[in-house]
Amino acid sequence: MKIQNNEEPFPIETPRLNFDKDVAGFTPRQLEACALLDSGKIKFLLYGGALGGGKSRFLRWVGPRYLMKLFFKKGLKKVQIMLACEDYPSLKDRQLSKVAMEFPEWLGRSNADHKDYGRCFILAPEYGEGIICFRNLDDASKYASSEFAAILVDELTKNTYDTFTHLRTRLRWPGLTDIECLFIAGTNPGGIGMAFVKQLWLDRAFPDEFIHPDDYRPMFAYVPSKATDNPHLDKAYWSMLNTLPISLRAAFRDGDWTKFLGQAFMEWTPPVHIIKPLPIPKGAPIYMTFDWGFGAPFSVGWWWVDADGRIYRFAEWYGWNGTANQGLRLADTDVADGILRREANFGLELRNIIRIAGPDCFQKRPDYRGGGQGPSTFEVFAQKGLYLQVGDPSRELKMRQFRERIRIPKDEKGEIISLPMLLVYDTCEHFARTIPMLVQDKNRIEDINQDGEDHQFDEACHICMVRPISQRRDPAKPLTPEEKDWKLILGEPIESAGDMAGAGFEYIDEQDIFAR
Repeated sequence: MKIQNNEEPFPIETPRLNFDKDVAGFTPRQLEACALLDSGKIKFLLYGGALGGGKSRFLRWVGPRYLMKLFFKKGLKKVQIMLACEDYPSLKDRQLSKVAMEFPEWLGRSNADHKDYGRCFILAPEYGEGIICFRNLDDASKYASSEFAAILVDELTKNTYDTFTHLRTRLRWPGLTDIECLFIAGTNPGGIGMAFVKQLWLDRAFPDEFIHPDDYRPMFAYVPSKATDNPHLDKAYWSMLNTLPISLRAAFRDGDWTKFLGQAFMEWTPPVHIIKPLPIPKGAPIYMTFDWGFGAPFSVGWWWVDADGRIYRFAEWYGWNGTANQGLRLADTDVADGILRREANFGLELRNIIRIAGPDCFQKRPDYRGGGQGPSTFEVFAQKGLYLQVGDPSRELKMRQFRERIRIPKDEKGEIISLPMLLVYDTCEHFARTIPMLVQDKNRIEDINQDGEDHQFDEACHICMVRPISQRRDPAKPLTPEEKDWKLILGEPIESAGDMAGAGFEYIDEQDIFAR
């Protein structure tokens, strides 16, 4: 079967054959994505968001479509593109096996190990001999000297931002302008790269590198696709989706980016855990927690504790440069000065603040001024009057304590009976952004995958470990007469410790009932 160039606008048509409909069999949603690519205005396209939307198939077929377009419209032959997955088993299962079944013989030929291109599919001469190079992304830096006219990535969220950065620097080809060299990805919610994917394509919160000196923001497009967009699914597939747990059903069937497979903290529920700022009660213990970072972000959090042992994150300083998981590269002295400035703005100069940091802050660091060892972060902070205590480094215990803290107490009917023991002011935007994106380590389910943006989690766990949840009070327990000396700022009656949660209150007596 032969497709001829009849000088018609792409997609290529003959009286007998339409590539998009008759060969690729694109769905209406996939045709929408193709139209964006054909517009000449989009360079970075994300397609998908739920199971069954045809992400992998779209990537598989948009590759030869792109190569044929370059040949018929620009006369470019032997153009190379990459079709990649996070590792070889995934590449084999999701793409190679399907290419062998779906691509017709007249389209071209597969090569298990071509002497020039490795594992690839080469289009027939009458379609330009373009090459689809099949690659895995276990180490994207190995493609540092490669050039591709387009890069297609299946399940982008299973890769880090560094991988994305490496790949997009490989987008160039003779005879093509920058915007004609495309990055096309398909993905489901979840994975270590979910934070940066959501940031760029869904939230459209771009770091400076995508704005200056050239503005790439208009070149990003997201085409959401659900199982309902795929007419080829049978009843058995729908039955499988409908039998999933509710949280996973929302991600896989409906494309909900707040719940996904492998999510570390599915208990996290923003409408419950995130609250409007409240006045900090007089006498409430104040904590500062710190996770060191230089090339990666550092994180500082400030907390107060109520009579039930419930902790409130009221402020934060996240040391990132606007790109997911990339730090400000500030010296410890600058970080300490920044902490002091912020605490002065909070009005905390006269408050006793308990400061907790990871064990790495107590280790000597290289002296960048001339070799040898320099002072530790602990020593630098102490010179500024910031005295750190060492936090518990046990990762599994930290995760358990954090999960218990954010647990939402419910009765047998699933109704919420009290607030969780960790609440966050809505001004702490990075905590709210990064915690839902964390994924479990696939080899240690009681730990976080540390390739993700876990700095705020590590920082927050310090207060969870110094105030273990076992010390909390029963929220339903009636208050003692002493505790009823508290006066609600909001004018609401207090009958139990649970009533105090989520409301601002001021202690009349000088006695500190927060003390353990």
